[in-house]
Amino acid sequence: MAPSLRSLFTAKKPSNTIPSTPKASPLRSLLAIIQKSVDDIENAFEQRGFDFPSIDDPPSERDALRLDPSVQAATALLTSAAYQLIANAQLPQAHIFNTLFGYYLPSSLRAAMETNVVEILREAGPKGMHVTEIAKKAEVDPKKLSSVLCYLATHHIFREIEPDVYVNNRLSSVWDTGKSLEEIKSKQVPPAKFDGTNGVAALIGHCGDEDYKGAGQIADHMMAPDTAFEDTPERSPLMLAIGYDKGMWSWFEELSNEMRLRRFGIAMNGVNSLQPPDAILKGFDWGSLPKGSLIVDVGGGIGVSSISIIKAFDHLKCVIQDRPKVLELGTQQHCKELLPDALSSGKIEYQEHDFFDEQPHISASVFLLKQITHDWSDRYVSRILRRLRDAAAPTTTLVLVDTVVTHPCLSPPSTVPGANLPPPPAPLLPNLGVANASTHFADLSMFVHFNAQERTLNHFVELLANTGWEVIRVHRADDSGGYLSQIVATPIPVPSQ
Repeated sequence: MAPSLRSLFTAKKPSNTIPSTPKASPLRSLLAIIQKSVDDIENAFEQRGFDFPSIDDPPSERDALRLDPSVQAATALLTSAAYQLIANAQLPQAHIFNTLFGYYLPSSLRAAMETNVVEILREAGPKGMHVTEIAKKAEVDPKKLSSVLCYLATHHIFREIEPDVYVNNRLSSVWDTGKSLEEIKSKQVPPAKFDGTNGVAALIGHCGDEDYKGAGQIADHMMAPDTAFEDTPERSPLMLAIGYDKGMWSWFEELSNEMRLRRFGIAMNGVNSLQPPDAILKGFDWGSLPKGSLIVDVGGGIGVSSISIIKAFDHLKCVIQDRPKVLELGTQQHCKELLPDALSSGKIEYQEHDFFDEQPHISASVFLLKQITHDWSDRYVSRILRRLRDAAAPTTTLVLVDTVVTHPCLSPPSTVPGANLPPPPAPLLPNLGVANASTHFADLSMFVHFNAQERTLNHFVELLANTGWEVIRVHRADDSGGYLSQIVATPIPVPSQ
């Protein structure tokens, strides 16, 4: 039987309410939140006849419970409190030191992914494999690989069962491509390794490559006189890192970067795995749209969102607009694999379109913008939104799906329905701290790639109002309010310039 979460804590089991007194130390207050959250999580599993799994247990049907809203809410509180407890308890210098050297995690993750360690260990089975044999199969230096794997295992990614002998665990298995080592090595095109996967391996490749290189230029970019106030994608930290001046999308479409473009498209599936597969269906009521209603998925990539919508509501039609090379991946691979009949029936259509140009679909029922605005600074987003406003009918709805940044301090309440979130228990940060860190990862990533950003709700409201849209509702993805919320807007008169 797996060790319970409760066994990790020795303090007395708390009552159903979190004690809060002025005299309680920060450590005790945070521990109480952790204990209460552990009770809630384990009770949810026990009510369904399951023990909570150990990090070393194989995947099973009980894993689906992690996506239960009550379990997710308790997990967010636990995560926030645990990290805040560490920050309070550690010597400040030690905490900064550990944080500072965190850059070795993404570099080690990518090294393990590129050398196919997960697939090698899957084939080795439960007895594991010595690092010398792993390195032999991976065709790398065993001493260097040993350093990488030992570092990752220290962070609970892989498990070292005896000195230099490793097995997969639940964390490392997340990026298993499911392919044999022989199959991976036989592929003529490197990104074929990622085809048909959950996208996590591709995400590790992208973040450990382009994102990592650009992140190293943040300080230099912010302080150099010629880039300090730059907001064009051609002068981003990533472009500075690679010595290119036409923007990331143009760089991706260079012939030499075919692998990176293909990997990036699949990596977005890895990002989507952070939410339930039907997350796009939660919030805006797609089912209420009349039969034959047209949804224009602006900058829709390979069609992840549109395919989910049509699977659930086949009385609708989606047109996916994007750049030619991105659409090729969608029509030839993604849609044909997941919903091939949608192409032949016309339920899904791929259309070449630049969203800075005039929108060809007049009076669509819905314009869907998922993870588009965060790629661009305000002046570019304003151009995109104005093009859509010009094509909108009075009944058109804009559904903007993106990260909404929340502050780690208290903020004034919003008048937008659905915008306000219940406050977490003290002494947690109002935005749940590290439990909501993906919001800020994304914000910095947009800066690195495009000189762009994630935005607060107030920022969105102002930006939309200035381009002829009024925010009428926010559908939060979770209690942290950050990752991929849905902002629903309707047309209003465009302010005079």
